[in-house]
Amino acid sequence: MKKLLVLLLVVISALALFAEDVDWLVEDVSGGTVGGTLYVGTLNGPKTLNPYWAQETSSTNITDITLDTMLHADNKGMVTLPGMAKNFWKEETETGVKYYFELRKGLKWSDGVPLTIDDVLFTTKIVFDPNMTANGNGAYLDDQDRLPTYEKVDDYTIVYEYESKFRNGYTMLGGISILPKHVFEAVADDPEKFAQTWTVEQLSQVVGSGPFLISEYKEGVRVVLEKNPYYYAKSKDGVQLPYLDKYVMSIIPDQNTERLKFEAGEIDLIAPTPENFPSLKAQASQKGWKTVVGGPNLGSNFVAFNFNAQDPIKRAWFRDTNFRTAIAYAFDKQSVIDNLYNGLGTAMYGPVSQSSGFYNPAIDELGFRYSLATAKRYLRNSGFTTNSEGKLVDKDGNVVAFTMVTNAGNTVREEICNILVDSLQKLGMEVTYRPINFNTLVNNLSAGEFDSLVLGLTGSVDPGSGWNVWRLDGGLHFWNYSPETLETVDPNDYFVPDYEKRIDEIFRLQAITIDDQKLKELFNEYQMLVAQNQVMVYTVAANYLIVYNDTLVPYNPEPSPAAGVLWNIEAVYKK
Repeated sequence: MKKLLVLLLVVISALALFAEDVDWLVEDVSGGTVGGTLYVGTLNGPKTLNPYWAQETSSTNITDITLDTMLHADNKGMVTLPGMAKNFWKEETETGVKYYFELRKGLKWSDGVPLTIDDVLFTTKIVFDPNMTANGNGAYLDDQDRLPTYEKVDDYTIVYEYESKFRNGYTMLGGISILPKHVFEAVADDPEKFAQTWTVEQLSQVVGSGPFLISEYKEGVRVVLEKNPYYYAKSKDGVQLPYLDKYVMSIIPDQNTERLKFEAGEIDLIAPTPENFPSLKAQASQKGWKTVVGGPNLGSNFVAFNFNAQDPIKRAWFRDTNFRTAIAYAFDKQSVIDNLYNGLGTAMYGPVSQSSGFYNPAIDELGFRYSLATAKRYLRNSGFTTNSEGKLVDKDGNVVAFTMVTNAGNTVREEICNILVDSLQKLGMEVTYRPINFNTLVNNLSAGEFDSLVLGLTGSVDPGSGWNVWRLDGGLHFWNYSPETLETVDPNDYFVPDYEKRIDEIFRLQAITIDDQKLKELFNEYQMLVAQNQVMVYTVAANYLIVYNDTLVPYNPEPSPAAGVLWNIEAVYKK
């Protein structure tokens, strides 16, 4: 018995020593209930647990809370808060800028190994190598495609130096998901092996630094995350965070089933479709629910066409601005807002949400309002006509027929497809619509194997975060992948229109544009180019809608599209 007491004292002393040595991140919260499980729904499970090969929210929703970053985003969506770095600052040089990040002392990985500045240096080497990540290294390049130099200042500090006035150092460098060197070092020089490290089958090998750790993944059923005992944040009254013991994501096949599970009390919150929101709101006071209605979501649903479709006839259609503009006029956005969104949505004509401070209202004046007559006029401008059978044909007599896909279970996107297919049939187009599994859809998108699709991107307050979509070498420039990005693209037939070249230039220039007015002018031009050429045909942005059980206590006092109910998940608790 005495031996056991000695052993317990040793363990307790070790934990106390760890606690005393940590430079804690003190969250502005106190009095929260410790323990409990948060239950949420998701349509899909993760494809990977490797943050640098995750390109879908089903994966990034998990990696974002299991791997931490040096800086955190505030509730306006801007990266301004300390994270694993307790201090950060910048110094302007004659032509460039230096970004400094000082790590907290006493940080540890979930397996107990110290997390140090060497992990930051190691991760930097990984993400600066264009072959090691799905999106390449474009996030860190200045307008001359130059990476910063970087070096260890002392045992806790790293400095990055740019030759130019790179504006996004806090966002891009501070937002790097730090990797454990002791886990990845063996595959650091092999892109293929690196990409295959931390697959979902290797769950037991994953270590983390965020508030939660993935402990179970049962495909098609659930993802279970448990609190990280080494997480470095605590409340004002000294409680080590997170408050919650577990965070369970139930994989639910569709949004209607998700609603039923919420009403049955099986999940704690739901982001309902605008169609379902009014009936849920009507039950709120009786059921003990709270409701949130915010502005238009930062993300967007859109129709995209594959500029590199395997069929050369289809390629010609999809690359034609008149063809895509006709599609835009054929989509009745206002009808969708009124009937599908219950008025809880906003028409989108370009890539930036009205909730962003960078939104350019001038694109609303371009006039892409529903008109089949106008759609037909644009089609005629490119030589499309209707044959004796009422089918639309191109100038060479080819019948316009293609497939359109979206992710099964997303009822809003499915209905958008149904509405659009019906409208396009009135123009004489033969459109075959197929809902498919989300991860299958992402695989097809990544391989360039689609005609057209209805999908969405998460969006951000700062349009610059979309560099991987809009730069020509971006990992998500999926409608027009370059031959260097996708080997199946024929270099002899690769087509880059002038507007895409200019958008690429803009996304390089914005990275070094510190002057706020000049930056806004660049983003205004980008939005106008996308809208004028209907690079993607944008549909409708739903309002930010959340309904949650009142036993859930969010940390965020004003949930919004930029930072939702679960912002700072470590400080969220249940009564």
